[in-house]
Amino acid sequence: MKKIYIDASTHPKKQISVGALILHSNGEKISKTYRLRGTNNHEAEFEMLIHALTLLRETNEENDTIFIYSDSRIVVDTFHKKYVKKNEFKPYLEKILSLSEDMPHLYLEWIPESENKMADHHAKQALHHYLKTMKI
Repeated sequence: MKKIYIDASTHPKKQISVGALILHSNGEKISKTYRLRGTNNHEAEFEMLIHALTLLRETNEENDTIFIYSDSRIVVDTFHKKYVKKNEFKPYLEKILSLSEDMPHLYLEWIPESENKMADHHAKQALHHYLKTMKI
């Protein structure tokens, strides 16, 4: 069984986003951060799910049960309903559905921010580091 916690952090004025994921698998904990293209938090949260699914496609074994946890309701609801209201999110949904189609034991669940502190912390730290090193 694998568990992945995802979160994104966006600086709204500078329109810069960074995300983090925490993977728990076989007693190991791996954290990864990503510089994202999304300029708002919704886009960044969608991108983080794409990064998590991409990582799973590279490392997943066929019968693994996978739980992905996100504190973004829009991302979780979009995944479950397979529908978006805003056309700007359609490409994200298409990519997410494509990446997840061969994962029969994939469960995406919404969790409150209070249960996603580690991914949130890594995302915020990565954003701070990125802004500092880029002197933005």
